[in-house]
Amino acid sequence: MKKIIYEMQGLTWQARKKNQQDAILIKNKVIYEKGRYSSLDISTDKNAWCVAVADGISSQPNSDKAAIAVLEIINEYYKNNTADIRLSYIQEVLCSKLKAKSVIDSATTMALIRHSAEDEYNQIRIQSLGDSRVYYFSHQLQSWSILTKDDNFFNEMDISNFSEESLAVLNSGQELASIYDTLTGYFCANSIHEVDEKITQIHKVEPNDVLMVCTDGVFDAITHDEWPLVQINQSLKEWLKNFVEMLKPFAGDNISLVLVKAITD
Repeated sequence: MKKIIYEMQGLTWQARKKNQQDAILIKNKVIYEKGRYSSLDISTDKNAWCVAVADGISSQPNSDKAAIAVLEIINEYYKNNTADIRLSYIQEVLCSKLKAKSVIDSATTMALIRHSAEDEYNQIRIQSLGDSRVYYFSHQLQSWSILTKDDNFFNEMDISNFSEESLAVLNSGQELASIYDTLTGYFCANSIHEVDEKITQIHKVEPNDVLMVCTDGVFDAITHDEWPLVQINQSLKEWLKNFVEMLKPFAGDNISLVLVKAITD
């Protein structure tokens, strides 16, 4: 019978921002201290696990509290449930949780990957909202690719009537620093705010493949086509440390990411 072991490790780093608004969830613990690596966690395909990141939206006050609260909600839910969490449930509980602390209009994005004990041995479930993302390193192809789609104005536009020149500008990213990357999906500690449900993605991994869940500070610093490959015998912490050194000259926003590597027993 085929079997996979999942190794996972991550970090959250303040970088050059004045405050820390990111957090990560790994090994049933929410970590938000700046500059901290998590310990290595190992799980079999017979065990349930969930890792996630959340990125407080800087335009909202106290968004670090929203990021932490969302990850706490996700963690508590998956301790007791195998069904996919509803985004509207996260939004509802977030409002109640932060209202009790007199926190309002605090907002965050989120991305998670998880494996249920009931899933096939190599099946990964992916959920996200906003512009926190999930990436995939294929050992066979020796390349990184993106698995999620940002919830922003650009991705909601009907570009069928755009000219070739306009599409070239948009695809180059020249305009994406303005209106086009405005978020259309996020969690907010405001009772009138609503979120749309999204279909959970299913992805199957092969031995030595790696998944990364990360906040926008990571891919804004260096695009994924420039990320280093993950070597078979390379530890996750070694890769993370090398990656951070690579990011340092370019990182302006908070940096948070978790790696999950699939290995054979």
